[in-house]
Amino acid sequence: MKKAILILASALMMGIGVSAQEFNPHWYLQLRGGAAETIGETKFQDLISPAADLALGYQFSPVFGLRGDIMGWQAKGAQNGINGGTELYKFNFAQAALDATFDICNLFNVNVDRVLNPYAYLGIGANMAFNNDEAQALANKGAKFQYLWDGKQFSPAGRAGLGFDIRLSDAIKLNLEAGVNALSDHFNSKKNERAGKLPDMDYQYTALLGLKIALGPTKKAPAPVVVPPPAPAPAPAPAPKPEPKPEPVVVAQPAPAPAPELQENIYFIINKWDIQASEVAKLDEIAAFMAANPDTKVQLTGHADKATGTAQRNLFLSEKRAEVVTNELVKRGVAASRISSTFKGDTANPFATPEENRVTVCFVK
Repeated sequence: MKKAILILASALMMGIGVSAQEFNPHWYLQLRGGAAETIGETKFQDLISPAADLALGYQFSPVFGLRGDIMGWQAKGAQNGINGGTELYKFNFAQAALDATFDICNLFNVNVDRVLNPYAYLGIGANMAFNNDEAQALANKGAKFQYLWDGKQFSPAGRAGLGFDIRLSDAIKLNLEAGVNALSDHFNSKKNERAGKLPDMDYQYTALLGLKIALGPTKKAPAPVVVPPPAPAPAPAPAPKPEPKPEPVVVAQPAPAPAPELQENIYFIINKWDIQASEVAKLDEIAAFMAANPDTKVQLTGHADKATGTAQRNLFLSEKRAEVVTNELVKRGVAASRISSTFKGDTANPFATPEENRVTVCFVK
């Protein structure tokens, strides 16, 4: 046991050390809904009921976090009716708990940009059950309950489970979690006769699906690269003074006319490469400008914003954005030989905001 604790502690510290340059401790919020099922003397599906969950947590390192969790809604029980058969009854519950969470993959290889992150949790809390009117009504008809309660029923709760965070962006993850809550055997008003070798408790299983939302930056900003200024070149030796020459007669020549230039930025919606109605006039202006200046050519550069999506997805988006602008200019009569196109994904963001960086920059010269 001591060796296991030492290994776990070493892994936790190693996770903290490796991630120090990228991971940023942060608060997060979980909003989830799903189903709960309490072990009973009937079919599994008959005892499934809705559940909702709200959690606020703090991620101390890529491996370890703590969260406060509030879960509740409805629970079901089953009892033998007075005329034979099984009678179902519903009641409500609310549970508050404190959980410790452990990221399984980051124990061995820290990666703050991993798409799928499995984790485990272990916690303790308190459960309050209420609105037990249906069980009371069955008891009034003659059904036998070993632990029938009225009003409210309080019990301690122990809980454990596994979950998965699926990364959608730096701030938002899709969350799937399944767990079990060990409660007082009085929770559903009757003795648990199906627990087998487990202690005499009620066991409630939960499955939840929802979002995990970071309430602050999850990664530290990279340190700025400081480039030292070049050493000044030594002053050249003074050149000998040339003999004075007669000044030539200079005939003023008119300055050449500047080459015509035009720049337009074609903006796109997040995760899209369709031409918006607001951008059509810009494409018409480029085509008209190039028709009026037949010696000009256009350079297209597709971009995607670094704030959302993966590098691979953003490279694909920037390529499609440059391609669709090329096709639209060809439709407007611009020869393909006058168009050159490139795409840079999210490796170069020319503008200050994510919305401006979902763009194809068009430079005509």
